[in-house]
Amino acid sequence: MVVVANCVEAFVREFFDQNPLSQLGIVIIKNGVAHRLTDLSGSPESHIKALGNNLECSGDSSLQNALDLVHGYLSQIPSYGHREVLVLYSALSTCDPGDIMESIKKCKDSKMRCSVVGLSAEIYICKHLCEETGGNYSVAIDESHFKDLLLEHCPPPPAIAEFAVASLVKMGFPQRGAEGVIAICACHKEVKIGGGYTCPRCKARVCELPTECHICGLTLVSSPHLARSYHHLFPVTPFEEVLSRTSSNDRLPRTCFGCQQFLPNPGSKVGVRLACPKCKHHFCFDCDIYIHESLHNCPGCESSPAITL
Repeated sequence: MVVVANCVEAFVREFFDQNPLSQLGIVIIKNGVAHRLTDLSGSPESHIKALGNNLECSGDSSLQNALDLVHGYLSQIPSYGHREVLVLYSALSTCDPGDIMESIKKCKDSKMRCSVVGLSAEIYICKHLCEETGGNYSVAIDESHFKDLLLEHCPPPPAIAEFAVASLVKMGFPQRGAEGVIAICACHKEVKIGGGYTCPRCKARVCELPTECHICGLTLVSSPHLARSYHHLFPVTPFEEVLSRTSSNDRLPRTCFGCQQFLPNPGSKVGVRLACPKCKHHFCFDCDIYIHESLHNCPGCESSPAITL
């Protein structure tokens, strides 16, 4: 359980790093009953703290009870949001009070995408759940493989056109509270001194962002969160490998535009040379990975002067 908790902690932190406007909740299964460990929220620290205090496991597992509980929460999510379920399953069977096929059908009808990462052997009902809802099913073979399988679920899946309904979402950008000011926190119903954020609509105080105002229901975010969520909508164009010179007169750059390290010649077996198809700057392989997986912006394109008409 300690290994699973450590991998889940890494998943939670990476999930909110890539999806700063998303919310996540944790449900655990013990003694045939599904328990809600944390509510849907955008605070990674609250999930990690709650998970660290509940590492014990006991009794049978009921996949149907877990699906029914999750369905009750995610069915209230607006149409513009993704309804994702990630199940970490170590049991070899499921002890259900009713027909689990009906629960799977309800999840499918509610457009819930269920994925399973198994910790033991492959189980038919888990595979059937993923096939019906469009999720992924995989079985971990060791700790590092389990962590890799979890982190694969951090990037948001592509939205299906027929289900992705475009709509405007009201958001508020609260101001940071002054230090030393005493106010009642709407999240925990406690008196706190300094810090926090003030809702621009009802002036209620919240502890962290992003969140939903507990008084007026307005979605509260910060501008960096909103900007960071754009890279999934406008990804960096994949770089192309430079295999040869386009002509004998072309002079290729000797160093990487990102890290300024020397680049191998085109076609060399030592390494690869890649070029951005837009700005034509050349990069090494390590910078290519960093740009597409972490930075989400091409340094060459960002440093090129803007063209005005």
